[in-house]
Amino acid sequence: MISRIAIATADGVSVSPHLARASAFIVLELESGQIASKTVRTRESDQCGNHKSFVEMLEGCSAVICGGIGEGAFDSLTANGIKSIVVAGEFTIEDAAARYVSGTLPETDERVCLCH
Repeated sequence: MISRIAIATADGVSVSPHLARASAFIVLELESGQIASKTVRTRESDQCGNHKSFVEMLEGCSAVICGGIGEGAFDSLTANGIKSIVVAGEFTIEDAAARYVSGTLPETDERVCLCH
């Protein structure tokens, strides 16, 4: 089975601490529990509150990994079938991807909006 997940990043190295501040999403295509391919989808703006762009940018993804997410973005993504995975801690993109694939990525139910 093939699935796609996205990892939010602001620096191209680590998981973004807040989804709305991500300048790009690393999209991983997973096949049989392995990373089959990786692409990058960039945003033109890192302005918080543009939830429609998240839904459009994450089209085809079943989940997005981030360090925090506001309630509005969470609701928009959920309504479009995209699961928001908020990591418990700081991770590089590679570490988060490997831990997600192995089922050991620590998650939290806290959805902290860092805009205010």
